[in-house]
Amino acid sequence: MNDDLLKPAQLFTAFGTVLFVDTASGQLRHGPTESSPANVLFEPDENMPRHFRPGRLVHAASGSSEPIDCYLDICLSASQSQHENRPSGSTTLELIPLERGLLTLKSGGLFLSAIPDGQMMLRAPVCSTWELFIASENWCTEVSSGLKGAWRTAENEYDKSRIQNHIVHPVLRAKSNRRPNCAKLLIYGYTKWSHGRVYYDVACQLNDRGFVVDIIDWQQDNGSYFDSVRDYYDLYLTALDGVSTLVDRYRIPFDKIIAISHHEFDIRMLIEQKGPGVFDSFAGYGVVGESVYSASIMLGIPRSPQVASLGIDYETFFSALPERLATVGYATSMSVRTFGVEWKRGDLAEAAAREAGLAFKVAGSTANQISFHDMPNFYRSVDAVVSSSVNESGPLSVMEGAAAGRLVIGTPVGHFPIKAYQGGGILAPIEAEKFRAFTSATLRYYKENPAAYVDKCRTIQQAARSFDWQYAIGDWIELIEGARSA
Repeated sequence: MNDDLLKPAQLFTAFGTVLFVDTASGQLRHGPTESSPANVLFEPDENMPRHFRPGRLVHAASGSSEPIDCYLDICLSASQSQHENRPSGSTTLELIPLERGLLTLKSGGLFLSAIPDGQMMLRAPVCSTWELFIASENWCTEVSSGLKGAWRTAENEYDKSRIQNHIVHPVLRAKSNRRPNCAKLLIYGYTKWSHGRVYYDVACQLNDRGFVVDIIDWQQDNGSYFDSVRDYYDLYLTALDGVSTLVDRYRIPFDKIIAISHHEFDIRMLIEQKGPGVFDSFAGYGVVGESVYSASIMLGIPRSPQVASLGIDYETFFSALPERLATVGYATSMSVRTFGVEWKRGDLAEAAAREAGLAFKVAGSTANQISFHDMPNFYRSVDAVVSSSVNESGPLSVMEGAAAGRLVIGTPVGHFPIKAYQGGGILAPIEAEKFRAFTSATLRYYKENPAAYVDKCRTIQQAARSFDWQYAIGDWIELIEGARSA
Protein backbone atom coordinates (compact mmCIF):
# COMPACT_ATOMS: atom_id res chain seq x y z
CA MET A 1 0.00 0.00 0.00
CA ASN A 2 1.33 3.43 -0.92
CA ASP A 3 1.14 5.78 2.09
CA ASP A 4 0.90 8.75 -0.28
CA LEU A 5 -2.49 7.48 -1.39
CA LEU A 6 -4.04 7.35 2.10
CA LYS A 7 -6.45 10.21 1.55
CA PRO A 8 -9.03 10.89 4.25
CA ALA A 9 -12.19 8.92 3.53
CA GLN A 10 -15.83 9.81 3.63
CA LEU A 11 -17.90 7.18 5.46
CA PHE A 12 -21.40 5.92 4.74
CA THR A 13 -23.52 3.66 6.92
CA ALA A 14 -24.71 0.33 5.58
CA PHE A 15 -28.24 1.76 5.41
CA GLY A 16 -27.36 4.46 2.88
CA THR A 17 -26.75 7.48 5.10
CA VAL A 18 -23.61 9.60 5.41
CA LEU A 19 -21.74 10.72 8.55
CA PHE A 20 -21.81 14.47 9.22
CA VAL A 21 -21.45 16.97 12.05
CA ASP A 22 -24.47 19.12 12.85
CA THR A 23 -22.80 22.54 13.06
CA ALA A 24 -25.39 23.93 15.48
CA SER A 25 -24.89 21.25 18.13
CA GLY A 26 -21.43 19.93 17.25
CA GLN A 27 -22.90 16.42 17.29
CA LEU A 28 -21.78 13.64 14.95
CA ARG A 29 -24.82 12.23 13.19
CA HIS A 30 -25.77 10.33 10.07
CA GLY A 31 -28.41 11.34 7.57
CA PRO A 32 -29.52 11.36 3.92
CA THR A 33 -26.70 11.93 1.48
CA GLU A 34 -28.76 14.46 -0.46
CA SER A 35 -29.36 16.82 2.47
CA SER A 36 -26.47 16.22 4.86
CA PRO A 37 -23.23 18.25 4.66
CA ALA A 38 -20.17 16.29 3.56
CA ASN A 39 -18.09 17.52 6.49
CA VAL A 40 -16.82 14.36 8.24
CA LEU A 41 -13.75 12.37 7.20
CA PHE A 42 -11.83 9.43 8.61
CA GLU A 43 -8.13 10.30 8.77
CA PRO A 44 -5.49 7.56 9.04
CA ASP A 45 -2.94 7.91 11.83
CA GLU A 46 0.36 8.30 9.99
CA ASN A 47 2.39 7.48 13.12
CA MET A 48 1.00 4.00 13.66
CA PRO A 49 1.84 0.70 11.86
CA ARG A 50 -0.21 0.60 8.71
CA HIS A 51 -1.59 -2.91 9.20
CA PHE A 52 -3.46 -1.75 12.33
CA ARG A 53 -5.33 0.94 10.33
CA PRO A 54 -5.89 3.32 13.26
CA GLY A 55 -7.33 6.75 12.65
CA ARG A 56 -9.81 9.33 13.84
CA LEU A 57 -12.96 11.02 12.69
CA VAL A 58 -12.63 14.74 12.02
CA HIS A 59 -15.04 17.58 11.36
CA ALA A 60 -13.73 19.21 8.17
CA ALA A 61 -15.00 22.74 7.55
CA SER A 62 -13.68 26.08 6.26
CA GLY A 63 -10.34 24.58 5.25
CA SER A 64 -9.53 23.16 8.69
CA SER A 65 -10.33 20.00 10.61
CA GLU A 66 -11.32 19.35 14.20
CA PRO A 67 -11.14 15.94 15.94
CA ILE A 68 -14.31 14.16 17.03
CA ASP A 69 -14.65 12.60 20.48
CA CYS A 70 -16.79 9.49 20.78
CA TYR A 71 -18.66 8.48 23.94
CA LEU A 72 -21.18 5.84 24.97
CA ASP A 73 -24.12 8.21 24.56
CA ILE A 74 -22.95 10.69 21.91
CA CYS A 75 -20.15 11.75 19.55
CA LEU A 76 -19.10 15.42 19.55
CA SER A 77 -16.58 17.72 17.94
CA ALA A 78 -13.64 18.43 20.27
CA SER A 79 -14.71 22.03 20.87
CA GLN A 80 -18.23 20.93 21.80
CA SER A 81 -16.83 18.27 24.15
CA GLN A 82 -14.81 20.97 25.89
CA HIS A 83 -17.85 23.23 26.07
CA GLU A 84 -19.82 20.45 27.80
CA ASN A 85 -16.89 19.66 30.15
CA ARG A 86 -16.59 16.10 28.85
CA PRO A 87 -13.28 14.20 28.91
CA SER A 88 -11.26 15.55 26.00
CA GLY A 89 -8.92 13.83 23.56
CA SER A 90 -9.80 12.65 20.07
CA THR A 91 -10.90 9.04 19.94
CA THR A 92 -8.53 6.71 18.10
CA LEU A 93 -10.60 4.22 16.14
CA GLU A 94 -9.37 0.97 14.68
CA LEU A 95 -10.68 0.53 11.14
CA ILE A 96 -11.42 -3.18 10.62
CA PRO A 97 -12.02 -4.42 7.05
CA LEU A 98 -14.71 -7.10 6.92
CA GLU A 99 -15.88 -8.45 3.56
CA ARG A 100 -17.26 -7.18 0.24
CA GLY A 101 -16.05 -3.64 0.95
CA LEU A 102 -17.71 -3.44 4.37
CA LEU A 103 -15.81 -2.16 7.40
CA THR A 104 -16.37 -1.34 11.05
CA LEU A 105 -14.80 1.06 13.58
CA LYS A 106 -13.76 -0.01 17.08
CA SER A 107 -12.21 1.58 20.15
CA GLY A 108 -11.80 0.31 23.70
CA GLY A 109 -13.63 -2.93 22.95
CA LEU A 110 -16.71 -1.12 21.59
CA PHE A 111 -17.96 -0.54 18.04
CA LEU A 112 -19.23 2.73 16.62
CA SER A 113 -22.98 2.45 15.99
CA ALA A 114 -25.27 4.35 13.63
CA ILE A 115 -28.51 4.53 15.63
CA PRO A 116 -31.70 4.60 13.50
CA ASP A 117 -32.71 8.01 14.89
CA GLY A 118 -29.58 9.59 13.39
CA GLN A 119 -27.27 9.54 16.41
CA MET A 120 -23.77 8.05 16.47
CA MET A 121 -22.55 6.29 19.62
CA LEU A 122 -19.49 4.28 20.59
CA ARG A 123 -21.43 1.68 22.56
CA ALA A 124 -21.82 -1.70 20.82
CA PRO A 125 -19.92 -4.70 22.25
CA VAL A 126 -20.89 -6.70 19.14
CA CYS A 127 -20.61 -5.62 15.51
CA SER A 128 -23.90 -6.14 13.67
CA THR A 129 -25.61 -4.22 10.87
CA TRP A 130 -25.76 -0.85 12.72
CA GLU A 131 -21.97 -1.00 12.96
CA LEU A 132 -21.30 -1.53 9.23
CA PHE A 133 -19.87 1.19 6.99
CA ILE A 134 -18.44 1.62 3.53
CA ALA A 135 -15.76 4.15 2.55
CA SER A 136 -14.96 6.34 -0.41
CA GLU A 137 -11.27 5.36 -0.47
CA ASN A 138 -9.71 2.06 -1.51
CA TRP A 139 -7.18 1.83 1.31
CA CYS A 140 -9.92 1.46 3.89
CA THR A 141 -10.78 -2.05 2.79
CA GLU A 142 -7.59 -3.31 1.21
CA VAL A 143 -6.92 -6.56 3.03
CA SER A 144 -3.46 -7.98 3.64
CA SER A 145 -3.03 -11.74 3.76
CA GLY A 146 -2.50 -11.55 7.51
CA LEU A 147 -5.76 -9.66 8.13
CA LYS A 148 -8.00 -11.45 5.63
CA GLY A 149 -10.94 -12.99 7.44
CA ALA A 150 -9.40 -12.34 10.87
CA TRP A 151 -12.68 -10.92 12.15
CA ARG A 152 -14.39 -14.28 11.60
CA THR A 153 -12.26 -15.89 14.29
CA ALA A 154 -13.15 -13.29 16.94
CA GLU A 155 -15.80 -15.20 18.84
CA ASN A 156 -18.73 -13.22 20.29
CA GLU A 157 -17.55 -9.90 18.82
CA TYR A 158 -19.22 -10.12 15.41
CA ASP A 159 -22.75 -11.10 14.43
CA LYS A 160 -21.44 -13.06 11.48
CA SER A 161 -24.87 -14.07 10.18
CA ARG A 162 -26.14 -10.50 9.87
CA ILE A 163 -22.87 -9.26 8.38
CA GLN A 164 -22.76 -12.00 5.75
CA ASN A 165 -26.43 -11.59 4.86
CA HIS A 166 -26.18 -7.82 4.46
CA ILE A 167 -26.09 -6.79 0.80
CA VAL A 168 -24.48 -3.46 -0.06
CA HIS A 169 -27.03 -1.60 -2.14
CA PRO A 170 -25.61 -0.47 -5.51
CA VAL A 171 -27.06 3.03 -5.04
CA LEU A 172 -25.01 3.41 -1.86
CA ARG A 173 -21.88 2.13 -3.58
CA ALA A 174 -22.37 4.61 -6.41
CA LYS A 175 -22.82 7.45 -3.90
CA SER A 176 -19.55 6.51 -2.20
CA ASN A 177 -17.89 7.08 -5.58
CA ARG A 178 -15.09 4.67 -4.74
CA ARG A 179 -12.73 4.31 -7.70
CA PRO A 180 -10.72 1.08 -7.51
CA ASN A 181 -7.80 0.23 -9.75
CA CYS A 182 -9.62 -2.91 -10.87
CA ALA A 183 -13.08 -3.16 -12.43
CA LYS A 184 -16.37 -2.17 -10.79
CA LEU A 185 -18.78 -5.04 -11.31
CA LEU A 186 -22.50 -5.39 -10.56
CA ILE A 187 -23.87 -8.93 -10.45
CA TYR A 188 -27.49 -9.17 -11.54
CA GLY A 189 -28.71 -12.50 -10.27
CA TYR A 190 -30.41 -14.79 -7.82
CA THR A 191 -29.21 -14.05 -4.27
CA LYS A 192 -30.21 -17.39 -2.75
CA TRP A 193 -29.37 -21.11 -2.92
CA SER A 194 -26.46 -22.22 -5.14
CA HIS A 195 -26.38 -19.14 -7.40
CA GLY A 196 -26.37 -16.91 -4.34
CA ARG A 197 -23.51 -18.90 -2.84
CA VAL A 198 -21.43 -18.53 -6.00
CA TYR A 199 -22.08 -14.80 -6.34
CA TYR A 200 -21.44 -14.13 -2.65
CA ASP A 201 -18.14 -16.01 -2.80
CA VAL A 202 -17.08 -14.30 -6.03
CA ALA A 203 -17.88 -10.89 -4.49
CA CYS A 204 -15.82 -11.71 -1.39
CA GLN A 205 -12.88 -13.02 -3.39
CA LEU A 206 -12.78 -10.16 -5.89
CA ASN A 207 -13.30 -7.37 -3.35
CA ASP A 208 -10.31 -8.75 -1.45
CA ARG A 209 -8.30 -8.43 -4.67
CA GLY A 210 -9.07 -4.77 -5.36
CA PHE A 211 -12.31 -4.99 -7.36
CA VAL A 212 -15.64 -3.47 -6.40
CA VAL A 213 -18.28 -6.18 -6.74
CA ASP A 214 -21.91 -5.87 -5.64
CA ILE A 215 -25.06 -7.85 -6.31
CA ILE A 216 -28.59 -6.81 -7.22
CA ASP A 217 -31.51 -9.22 -6.79
CA TRP A 218 -33.13 -10.07 -10.10
CA GLN A 219 -36.34 -11.14 -8.32
CA GLN A 220 -37.01 -7.53 -7.31
CA ASP A 221 -38.14 -4.54 -9.33
CA ASN A 222 -35.06 -2.35 -9.53
CA GLY A 223 -36.38 0.12 -12.09
CA SER A 224 -36.88 3.00 -9.65
CA TYR A 225 -33.15 3.51 -9.09
CA PHE A 226 -31.31 1.72 -11.89
CA ASP A 227 -30.61 4.96 -13.76
CA SER A 228 -28.56 6.20 -10.78
CA VAL A 229 -26.14 3.26 -10.85
CA ARG A 230 -25.94 2.48 -14.57
CA ASP A 231 -22.86 4.56 -15.29
CA TYR A 232 -20.97 3.79 -12.08
CA TYR A 233 -20.30 0.11 -12.79
CA ASP A 234 -17.92 -0.85 -15.58
CA LEU A 235 -19.48 -4.25 -16.24
CA TYR A 236 -22.59 -6.26 -15.40
CA LEU A 237 -22.34 -10.00 -14.74
CA THR A 238 -25.46 -12.13 -15.04
CA ALA A 239 -26.60 -15.67 -15.64
CA LEU A 240 -28.13 -16.07 -19.06
CA ASP A 241 -31.59 -15.94 -17.45
CA GLY A 242 -31.03 -12.27 -16.65
CA VAL A 243 -29.78 -11.04 -20.02
CA SER A 244 -33.14 -10.09 -21.51
CA THR A 245 -34.20 -8.02 -18.49
CA LEU A 246 -30.85 -6.24 -18.26
CA VAL A 247 -30.96 -5.31 -21.94
CA ASP A 248 -34.65 -4.72 -22.59
CA ARG A 249 -35.76 -3.16 -19.30
CA TYR A 250 -32.67 -1.65 -17.69
CA ARG A 251 -31.04 -0.64 -20.99
CA ILE A 252 -27.62 -2.14 -20.32
CA PRO A 253 -25.77 -2.54 -23.63
CA PHE A 254 -24.61 -6.03 -24.59
CA ASP A 255 -20.99 -4.91 -24.64
CA LYS A 256 -21.10 -4.17 -20.89
CA ILE A 257 -22.45 -7.60 -19.99
CA ILE A 258 -20.53 -10.68 -18.90
CA ALA A 259 -22.91 -13.56 -19.47
CA ILE A 260 -22.38 -16.69 -17.34
CA SER A 261 -24.03 -20.00 -18.16
CA HIS A 262 -24.69 -22.25 -15.17
CA HIS A 263 -26.34 -25.00 -17.21
CA GLU A 264 -27.15 -25.93 -20.79
CA PHE A 265 -30.82 -25.16 -20.05
CA ASP A 266 -30.15 -21.43 -19.77
CA ILE A 267 -28.22 -21.54 -23.07
CA ARG A 268 -31.26 -23.03 -24.80
CA MET A 269 -33.51 -20.41 -23.23
CA LEU A 270 -31.38 -17.46 -24.39
CA ILE A 271 -31.15 -18.89 -27.90
CA GLU A 272 -34.96 -18.95 -28.00
CA GLN A 273 -35.14 -15.36 -26.74
CA LYS A 274 -32.32 -13.68 -28.66
CA GLY A 275 -30.88 -16.16 -31.16
CA PRO A 276 -27.41 -17.75 -31.17
CA GLY A 277 -25.74 -14.62 -32.53
CA VAL A 278 -26.33 -12.70 -29.28
CA PHE A 279 -23.36 -14.48 -27.67
CA ASP A 280 -20.98 -12.58 -29.95
CA SER A 281 -22.28 -9.27 -28.57
CA PHE A 282 -21.29 -9.81 -24.93
CA ALA A 283 -18.22 -8.22 -23.39
CA GLY A 284 -17.51 -11.66 -21.97
CA TYR A 285 -19.06 -15.11 -22.15
CA GLY A 286 -18.27 -17.73 -19.53
CA VAL A 287 -19.49 -21.12 -18.34
CA VAL A 288 -19.05 -22.69 -14.90
CA GLY A 289 -17.61 -26.00 -16.07
CA GLU A 290 -16.28 -28.11 -18.89
CA SER A 291 -19.59 -29.90 -19.43
CA VAL A 292 -21.34 -26.57 -20.05
CA TYR A 293 -18.54 -25.58 -22.42
CA SER A 294 -19.24 -28.73 -24.44
CA ALA A 295 -22.99 -28.10 -24.35
CA SER A 296 -22.50 -24.55 -25.64
CA ILE A 297 -20.48 -25.79 -28.61
CA MET A 298 -22.94 -28.60 -29.41
CA LEU A 299 -25.90 -26.18 -29.24
CA GLY A 300 -24.36 -24.23 -32.11
CA ILE A 301 -23.06 -21.16 -30.28
CA PRO A 302 -20.36 -19.76 -32.58
CA ARG A 303 -18.43 -18.09 -29.75
CA SER A 304 -16.34 -20.36 -27.55
CA PRO A 305 -16.89 -19.52 -23.87
CA GLN A 306 -14.28 -19.21 -21.15
CA VAL A 307 -14.48 -21.72 -18.30
CA ALA A 308 -14.93 -19.88 -14.99
CA SER A 309 -14.51 -22.76 -12.57
CA LEU A 310 -16.46 -22.92 -9.34
CA GLY A 311 -14.78 -23.08 -5.97
CA ILE A 312 -15.68 -23.14 -2.30
CA ASP A 313 -14.39 -21.40 0.81
CA TYR A 314 -12.73 -24.46 2.31
CA GLU A 315 -12.36 -22.99 5.80
CA THR A 316 -16.06 -22.13 5.96
CA PHE A 317 -17.12 -25.74 5.43
CA PHE A 318 -14.27 -27.50 7.23
CA SER A 319 -15.37 -29.35 10.36
CA ALA A 320 -14.33 -32.21 12.59
CA LEU A 321 -14.69 -35.66 11.07
CA PRO A 322 -17.72 -37.73 12.10
CA GLU A 323 -17.03 -40.95 13.97
CA ARG A 324 -19.65 -43.13 12.33
CA LEU A 325 -22.19 -43.13 9.52
CA ALA A 326 -25.76 -42.66 10.72
CA THR A 327 -27.39 -39.92 8.60
CA VAL A 328 -27.26 -39.29 4.84
CA GLY A 329 -27.63 -35.68 3.70
CA TYR A 330 -29.18 -34.42 0.48
CA ALA A 331 -28.35 -30.79 -0.34
CA THR A 332 -30.43 -29.89 -3.39
CA SER A 333 -34.02 -30.08 -4.63
CA MET A 334 -35.57 -33.53 -4.40
CA SER A 335 -37.34 -33.22 -7.72
CA VAL A 336 -37.00 -30.97 -10.78
CA ARG A 337 -38.57 -31.58 -14.20
CA THR A 338 -37.23 -29.88 -17.33
CA PHE A 339 -38.46 -30.72 -20.82
CA GLY A 340 -40.56 -33.39 -19.11
CA VAL A 341 -37.50 -35.12 -17.65
CA GLU A 342 -36.98 -35.65 -13.92
CA TRP A 343 -33.27 -35.02 -13.44
CA LYS A 344 -32.67 -34.49 -9.70
CA ARG A 345 -34.04 -37.92 -8.64
CA GLY A 346 -33.89 -37.29 -4.92
CA ASP A 347 -36.12 -40.31 -4.36
CA LEU A 348 -33.25 -42.56 -5.48
CA ALA A 349 -30.90 -41.05 -2.92
CA GLU A 350 -33.49 -41.47 -0.18
CA ALA A 351 -34.24 -45.07 -1.18
CA ALA A 352 -30.53 -45.97 -1.11
CA ALA A 353 -30.13 -44.43 2.36
CA ARG A 354 -33.21 -46.21 3.73
CA GLU A 355 -32.09 -49.56 2.30
CA ALA A 356 -28.76 -49.12 4.07
CA GLY A 357 -30.61 -48.57 7.35
CA LEU A 358 -29.66 -44.89 7.59
CA ALA A 359 -31.58 -41.70 8.33
CA PHE A 360 -32.12 -39.30 5.42
CA LYS A 361 -32.02 -35.51 5.83
CA VAL A 362 -32.81 -32.87 3.19
CA ALA A 363 -31.34 -29.36 3.37
CA GLY A 364 -34.16 -27.67 1.50
CA SER A 365 -35.84 -27.32 -1.84
CA THR A 366 -36.49 -24.70 -4.47
CA ALA A 367 -39.80 -23.93 -2.78
CA ASN A 368 -38.49 -24.05 0.79
CA GLN A 369 -34.92 -22.87 0.92
CA ILE A 370 -32.55 -22.42 3.80
CA SER A 371 -29.88 -19.76 3.52
CA PHE A 372 -26.67 -20.88 1.88
CA HIS A 373 -24.94 -19.38 4.92
CA ASP A 374 -26.59 -22.16 6.97
CA MET A 375 -25.21 -24.95 4.79
CA PRO A 376 -22.00 -25.49 6.80
CA ASN A 377 -24.16 -26.39 9.81
CA PHE A 378 -26.24 -28.70 7.64
CA TYR A 379 -23.17 -30.67 6.57
CA ARG A 380 -22.09 -30.94 10.20
CA SER A 381 -25.48 -32.47 11.02
CA VAL A 382 -25.06 -35.36 8.54
CA ASP A 383 -22.41 -38.00 7.93
CA ALA A 384 -22.63 -38.46 4.15
CA VAL A 385 -23.71 -36.38 1.15
CA VAL A 386 -25.33 -38.04 -1.86
CA SER A 387 -25.96 -36.48 -5.29
CA SER A 388 -28.26 -38.40 -7.63
CA SER A 389 -28.77 -36.04 -10.59
CA VAL A 390 -28.87 -37.06 -14.25
CA ASN A 391 -27.44 -33.69 -15.26
CA GLU A 392 -25.47 -31.01 -13.40
CA SER A 393 -22.89 -28.43 -14.37
CA GLY A 394 -20.93 -27.61 -11.24
CA PRO A 395 -22.72 -29.02 -8.18
CA LEU A 396 -21.55 -27.27 -5.03
CA SER A 397 -22.83 -29.87 -2.56
CA VAL A 398 -20.21 -32.46 -3.47
CA MET A 399 -17.38 -29.96 -2.90
CA GLU A 400 -18.90 -28.51 0.24
CA GLY A 401 -19.63 -31.93 1.71
CA ALA A 402 -16.07 -33.01 0.94
CA ALA A 403 -14.62 -29.98 2.71
CA ALA A 404 -16.77 -30.85 5.72
CA GLY A 405 -15.14 -34.29 5.77
CA ARG A 406 -18.29 -36.21 4.90
CA LEU A 407 -18.59 -39.33 2.76
CA VAL A 408 -19.52 -38.03 -0.71
CA ILE A 409 -21.21 -40.21 -3.35
CA GLY A 410 -22.45 -38.83 -6.66
CA THR A 411 -23.31 -39.52 -10.27
CA PRO A 412 -20.65 -38.87 -12.96
CA VAL A 413 -22.10 -35.52 -14.13
CA GLY A 414 -20.75 -31.98 -14.28
CA HIS A 415 -17.41 -31.52 -12.59
CA PHE A 416 -17.87 -34.34 -10.08
CA PRO A 417 -15.92 -36.96 -12.09
CA ILE A 418 -12.89 -34.65 -11.89
CA LYS A 419 -13.42 -33.98 -8.19
CA ALA A 420 -13.81 -37.69 -7.47
CA TYR A 421 -10.68 -38.47 -9.50
CA GLN A 422 -8.84 -35.97 -7.31
CA GLY A 423 -10.01 -37.92 -4.25
CA GLY A 424 -13.04 -35.82 -3.33
CA GLY A 425 -15.68 -38.54 -3.42
CA ILE A 426 -17.01 -41.81 -4.82
CA LEU A 427 -18.54 -42.13 -8.30
CA ALA A 428 -21.81 -44.02 -8.59
CA PRO A 429 -23.43 -45.35 -11.79
CA ILE A 430 -25.86 -42.98 -13.45
CA GLU A 431 -28.55 -45.59 -14.36
CA ALA A 432 -31.33 -45.47 -11.78
CA GLU A 433 -31.30 -49.06 -10.50
CA LYS A 434 -27.53 -49.35 -10.64
CA PHE A 435 -27.20 -46.06 -8.75
CA ARG A 436 -29.59 -47.22 -6.05
CA ALA A 437 -27.92 -50.61 -5.61
CA PHE A 438 -24.35 -49.24 -5.64
CA THR A 439 -25.08 -46.35 -3.30
CA SER A 440 -26.98 -48.54 -0.86
CA ALA A 441 -24.20 -51.14 -0.78
CA THR A 442 -21.51 -48.46 -0.36
CA LEU A 443 -23.36 -46.75 2.47
CA ARG A 444 -23.97 -50.09 4.18
CA TYR A 445 -20.28 -51.02 3.96
CA TYR A 446 -19.13 -47.76 5.58
CA LYS A 447 -21.88 -47.99 8.18
CA GLU A 448 -20.64 -51.42 9.23
CA ASN A 449 -16.94 -50.46 9.09
CA PRO A 450 -16.47 -47.27 11.15
CA ALA A 451 -12.67 -47.26 10.89
CA ALA A 452 -12.79 -47.46 7.10
CA TYR A 453 -15.48 -44.78 7.10
CA VAL A 454 -13.39 -42.31 9.11
CA ASP A 455 -10.33 -42.98 6.94
CA LYS A 456 -12.34 -42.36 3.77
CA CYS A 457 -13.80 -39.13 5.15
CA ARG A 458 -10.32 -37.94 6.08
CA THR A 459 -9.01 -38.67 2.57
CA ILE A 460 -11.96 -36.85 0.99
CA GLN A 461 -11.49 -33.82 3.22
CA GLN A 462 -7.79 -33.59 2.45
CA ALA A 463 -8.52 -33.75 -1.29
CA ALA A 464 -11.09 -30.96 -0.94
CA ARG A 465 -8.36 -28.45 -0.09
CA SER A 466 -7.77 -28.13 -3.83
CA PHE A 467 -11.40 -27.07 -4.32
CA ASP A 468 -10.82 -23.76 -2.52
CA TRP A 469 -11.53 -20.53 -4.39
CA GLN A 470 -7.85 -19.62 -4.39
CA TYR A 471 -7.41 -22.17 -7.18
CA ALA A 472 -10.49 -21.10 -9.18
CA ILE A 473 -10.88 -17.32 -8.82
CA GLY A 474 -8.17 -16.68 -11.41
CA ASP A 475 -10.57 -17.91 -14.11
CA TRP A 476 -13.08 -15.24 -13.10
CA ILE A 477 -10.46 -12.51 -13.00
CA GLU A 478 -9.29 -13.49 -16.47
CA LEU A 479 -12.86 -13.40 -17.76
CA ILE A 480 -13.55 -9.99 -16.21
CA GLU A 481 -10.29 -8.39 -17.26
CA GLY A 482 -10.73 -9.72 -20.78
CA ALA A 483 -14.22 -8.23 -20.95
CA ARG A 484 -12.98 -4.94 -19.54
CA SER A 485 -10.19 -4.60 -22.07
CA ALA A 486 -12.54 -5.54 -24.89
